[in-house]
Amino acid sequence: MIETFTSINNLNSPQHGQENAEEADGLDLVFYESIKSQLNRIKRDPSEESISRILAYSKKK
Repeated sequence: MIETFTSINNLNSPQHGQENAEEADGLDLVFYESIKSQLNRIKRDPSEESISRILAYSKKK
């Protein structure tokens, strides 16, 4: 059997600091803003295919 572990020293390294979390939040926000209009369009005007899939799924249960 192979034993695996994560070193405590690696968990406390500076690369896992607050700066990386803030950068990730910024990247998430940029990504969300880039797809926001597409998400709104889906929410407001779903395609017939989407409606059919939802109805078919609901009938299976």
